[in-house]
Amino acid sequence: MSRFAPLFSLAALLAAALIAAALIAPAPAVAQEVVRSPYRFVDEGQSLGPFAGYVFTNTGQSELGPESGPVAGVRYAIRINGPLTLEGQASYFPTTRAVWRADTTGADTVLTHVATADLQVLALDGGLRFNITGPRTFHNLMPYLIVSGGAALDLTGETEQDRELPQDDRFKFGTTFAGQIGGGIEWFAGRRLTFRVDARNLLWELDTPRAFLHGNVPRQEWVQNFLLSAGVSLHF
Repeated sequence: MSRFAPLFSLAALLAAALIAAALIAPAPAVAQEVVRSPYRFVDEGQSLGPFAGYVFTNTGQSELGPESGPVAGVRYAIRINGPLTLEGQASYFPTTRAVWRADTTGADTVLTHVATADLQVLALDGGLRFNITGPRTFHNLMPYLIVSGGAALDLTGETEQDRELPQDDRFKFGTTFAGQIGGGIEWFAGRRLTFRVDARNLLWELDTPRAFLHGNVPRQEWVQNFLLSAGVSLHF
């Protein structure tokens, strides 16, 4: 038995060395915990897509402006630097407006509702979008603020109901400046496909017909409207 003692001693020494090596060796890579960042950089710098929503309007003191109604359009955006993006928008707003006749009796002006006329508004605007998380998403979300300006155009023109009124009673929406300020959030369902919702304060001017200029009614009136919309975009 004694002649095998050196072998047993050597085996014991090797076993001890292997156990020590196993204890001090680093854990395999598969066992290491991977910490994932909630942020993801957006490589694509442009996007294009449709949207739809609803405009809650202010018809003005004389109640001549566009009524509330649905809106639809398309948006295009291109990133210019870091969190800043240029965005252009074209929207179509088919609505109606009240047609009033102003009857003057002595010092008093009595307004009579005579009809409801169609009104089709095309709005074109461009503005600056500020992405709060920069050119990246946070848990696939990108909140933003936006300010823009452009024009709202009356595609309908003078209607049959207008032509039945005296010239001084006729309301014309015409072409007016339209400004927007608001914010929203964009959800990246994939690398390129996103869904977004936003809310904006929409500002435009209403011109009051001459016959309605009584009391404190202004000649031009700036009114604030509320636009709520949702859309989808393809990034490229």
